[in-house]
Amino acid sequence: MENMRMTSQKSSEELKTRTPKRQRGHDRVVILLDAAARVFARKGYDAATMTEIATEAHSSIGSLYQFFPTKPLLAEALHIERLERLKAGLREAAESSAGLSAADCGEAIFDALGVFMGKYPELSALAGRRDIPKERKARSRAELKELIAGVLRQAKPSISDDVALMSGLVLELLRIVVAVANEPDAAEDRRVAGELRLMLRKRLEEAASKT
Repeated sequence: MENMRMTSQKSSEELKTRTPKRQRGHDRVVILLDAAARVFARKGYDAATMTEIATEAHSSIGSLYQFFPTKPLLAEALHIERLERLKAGLREAAESSAGLSAADCGEAIFDALGVFMGKYPELSALAGRRDIPKERKARSRAELKELIAGVLRQAKPSISDDVALMSGLVLELLRIVVAVANEPDAAEDRRVAGELRLMLRKRLEEAASKT
């Protein structure tokens, strides 16, 4: 019995010891990812270096490599984390736009993206990477398209017959907006994105008028 109590006490002490270590590791990863986000947003993905990211995080390069051995692995971890936040924003848009017209649902999606890009401008650099794993890219695209479709399905009147097509169009337009969001010489491209957004609104209005 005494041995059982000692073993139980030892296990409890080990758990208490491991938990802070895991928390410190998690906190360190958050710091490193946020530092990478700032560097990617400021310099772009290709120009950013691991040394600059470590400096931005007030960390040693060895500590950075301990968690992220390569820049692509670091960027991919950050990209996935930011996509999860974007998906959450689209879910909120679905809740807040329930019962709106299809055109207004489309506007809600772009408003959500605007808020997101204001908070996470590094998404442009992350989305433009050439080393994104193809399978993950396809999976993320399908998930985003389905979330967009979820917003549009709630439109009143319904555009159920055109939801798949419209969600694909919205996703392509979102990609354009993200691609030009932080380009200093892309004023003309941003105007094009604005015009495409207006065209989409008209297309959604047409889809709604069919019902």
